[in-house]
Amino acid sequence: MMKNIGTADRVVRLSVAALLAFLAMTTSVQGTAEIISYVVAAYLALTAIVGQCLIYRALDVNSKDHGGTYHSGEDPFDGRAGN
Repeated sequence: MMKNIGTADRVVRLSVAALLAFLAMTTSVQGTAEIISYVVAAYLALTAIVGQCLIYRALDVNSKDHGGTYHSGEDPFDGRAGN
């Protein structure tokens, strides 16, 4: 399974997840918004830990640095990748 989330993206996801979880735990967010905050925080934290995002995969986005001129969807081992 190829990871598609870079280091900077992972840090941002964990930071936003922590902020959303904090807001949901305090009285800043209540009701339906609280549940949504928990769900989004859990998704962001899980994808940051695993390193793979299903939404990125569906949109063919790749924020992980592979070096060279690799683009999402290309085969980096076919002899044409930045050599």
